[in-house]
Amino acid sequence: MKIEKSAFYIFTVIFSLHSSAFAEPSADMKIEKSAFYIFTVIFSLHSSAFPEPSVADIQYRAEQGQSVAQYHLGMMLLSGEQGVVKNYEQAFKWLTVADQNGSMGAKYSLGMMYYTGTGVEKDAKRAFDYFTKAAAKDHAKAQYNLGVLYDRGEGTAQDYGKAFEWFSRAAKQGYPPAEYNLAHLYKKGHGVSQSDEQALKWYTKAAEHNESDAQYNLAQMYLNGEGTPKNLQLAKKWFQQAADAGDVDAKEMLKSLE
Repeated sequence: MKIEKSAFYIFTVIFSLHSSAFAEPSADMKIEKSAFYIFTVIFSLHSSAFPEPSVADIQYRAEQGQSVAQYHLGMMLLSGEQGVVKNYEQAFKWLTVADQNGSMGAKYSLGMMYYTGTGVEKDAKRAFDYFTKAAAKDHAKAQYNLGVLYDRGEGTAQDYGKAFEWFSRAAKQGYPPAEYNLAHLYKKGHGVSQSDEQALKWYTKAAEHNESDAQYNLAQMYLNGEGTPKNLQLAKKWFQQAADAGDVDAKEMLKSLE
């Protein structure tokens, strides 16, 4: 019987919901299920400036030096959105320009390009540098990815304390994968004093944000009385939510509790 779901979420696959460009994760790791928010989310913050822009309009505005358009153009070239043919070289060019003009999203995306080796030579150290710059400006996903690099010792020396720090900052912004990883650090006592109570708190937050593995782990904690009194009703509730999200282990647990 599986007591706790796989230890960690790792990086978002940012370029496509169905990307075949990335190897499957190992059994003890998990790629974040929610794909990277392509420009449409960030661009909506500036919709008054660019009402339903065409690709030609975006390119024109990018060439005029507007960093939001530069970022948008780079992401379209990177992901093939809006009918644009993928061109990693041009994507890197425009994201670099957007970065130089202060775009935090561009810093994050350049970090992902270096981490995954997409359009550039894979370089965890350069990815670390880009994530660090974006994380310092409160970019939640960069903070999360920086935590992963510290946890894994990629691009920098392994440091569970730093991993805890950056997961905490991303989690406090309400980023669900960071909430999940923070709970795991508390559960294992990595970089912080072990605390089932804190693990329960952060698994609850992630579970409420529909992270099915957090729902499963939270159910196990209620079932076993870890960090909380045993509560079969709440255990079944969270197993059911995980099962509804397609978690096979949760479905098996519900059968065993009938």
